[in-house]
Amino acid sequence: MAAVQRQSGAKADNFLSERYRLTLDRVRKRGTPAYSRELVLADAIPNPVRRFTEFSGDVSGRYIGALSCAAADRHDDYAELRALVPELIRLQKPGGYFAASFAPHGITKEDMAVLWGNGRLLIGLLEYARWSQDADAIAAAKRMGGFLARIAPEMNSETVRKQFESGSFAMGYICWTQIIEGLAELYRVTQAAEYRQVAEEMAERTVRKPGEHSHGFLSSVRGIMSLFEVTGERRWLDRAEQEWQGVMESGNVLAPGSIPEAWKPKVRRTEGCAEADWLRLSLGLWVQTRNLDYLEHAEKTLFNEFCMNQFATGDFGHRMAGTTGSPIGGNQEGGGTARAWWCCTLHGLRAFPDAFERVFHSQNEALAYDLPIEGQCAMEGCTFAAESALESEAAVRLRVKSASGKAVPLLIREPKWAWGIEVTVNGRHVATENEGGYHRLSRSWKTGDVIAIEYRMRTRIERDPSRTGYVSIWHGPWLLGVDEALNPFFFDEPLQLNRLRVRVLKEDVVDLERASEGPMHSFAVLQARFRVSYLPGGYPITPSSAILRPVAEQTGFETTSWEYWFRLES
Repeated sequence: MAAVQRQSGAKADNFLSERYRLTLDRVRKRGTPAYSRELVLADAIPNPVRRFTEFSGDVSGRYIGALSCAAADRHDDYAELRALVPELIRLQKPGGYFAASFAPHGITKEDMAVLWGNGRLLIGLLEYARWSQDADAIAAAKRMGGFLARIAPEMNSETVRKQFESGSFAMGYICWTQIIEGLAELYRVTQAAEYRQVAEEMAERTVRKPGEHSHGFLSSVRGIMSLFEVTGERRWLDRAEQEWQGVMESGNVLAPGSIPEAWKPKVRRTEGCAEADWLRLSLGLWVQTRNLDYLEHAEKTLFNEFCMNQFATGDFGHRMAGTTGSPIGGNQEGGGTARAWWCCTLHGLRAFPDAFERVFHSQNEALAYDLPIEGQCAMEGCTFAAESALESEAAVRLRVKSASGKAVPLLIREPKWAWGIEVTVNGRHVATENEGGYHRLSRSWKTGDVIAIEYRMRTRIERDPSRTGYVSIWHGPWLLGVDEALNPFFFDEPLQLNRLRVRVLKEDVVDLERASEGPMHSFAVLQARFRVSYLPGGYPITPSSAILRPVAEQTGFETTSWEYWFRLES
């Protein structure tokens, strides 16, 4: 099979690239608090000058890993990263861990916090080493691997597992199992059997528990998938697929493709880390299986929750999870909407390279264009650059930047959220057919050729499987909602009794009136704004109207409340 060489195409100012730039600039250049040397290294020293330094290595590991992957993806070099890592490595204790201390016997919650942070730091060091080829980073990772191997017998004991398997939330047993990801990568780098053995023992003990921390569990499952990637043992891929399906069937996947911070019955708010994990897990399973179900769900998360979760500052964090939408909520501890600079902002940044890596793939000597976002890829001497105008024109253009004269078949995915696609080459319509979800173009490409793809987007409702009478409304890949900033009267009490006046056609297609209202900003989705009539719950004798627009637009303005589950007029 011909190799696909992905090239960084994530610097143009359009759909996902602008979001990527926003968060990257937040981490590297601006924002409060700034990711200064003092703030990043505080958990590795540790020095309690900020919150969560007891999770030793958490922020420092995420920071190193996210920036290393971004630098590799964008072919950049970050001087601040190269300066920070040697200083961090010098903080490693002789025992191989990063913390003030670690109990040799008798594991406590404080020890579980240390293990959580060290697990994030282990994968961060290895992601840095992959980018920089730094031998010192690998040596530090090996010392940490030795520490983990030494404590594994106690950590894998039934005594410790039962002690922390439920009721401990962020300091639960997932603090141990989430280290699978780093150990699998350490095994790939060193081929040392002890790291593989410990990771496999962790994988066998990974269990999803009601009310527990979703980010920790999903990181563990991503680690299990990494075990498959480095060992080739099918049982680990089967296990990752089983756990993904279990989450899907558990009622924990919310309308925008989001995951709550805590599994049912503690669904209170979402978390950017869990959203990034869920996106990366779905994309990873797509790569390993080529099952379009995984790609379609990843796309749903990417276009909706991942975008909605991103703040105008570039941070990721928490939003309240209401029964019909996402209210603002309070900023109290454990409460509502909040920028989570200590984890979600960095984990969100780490997800961007994974998304851009999945724009294209090779399939039976052809190049497949999978995600309707921007990106660049080369195959057989031909370089294709995707320029997305999905949010403004419902279209994407693939430009042939260079050509070798060889025929490279091009496969263009037709998403299920579209009625179909229209393809033109250099302005001339080309007849294509959908076969297995893709349209095929076979020809010898020339430098300068332009393939335009227009998506005929469906506007539809999706019915809530768990509640009679509630629907969500979609246009193409976007979940539509009503926001309080633009529609304050829609939020008059009793909000829950509002009824939309929407005409539903066959196959749950809806006919909506296009709207031009709404602010213009970098994340506006002009293709998906509609005006809808509704009966206010408190005064239904006075019909009113509101603007439906994608919840993804939230990044473009001050945080506000959203409704995206609706009742319809009978």
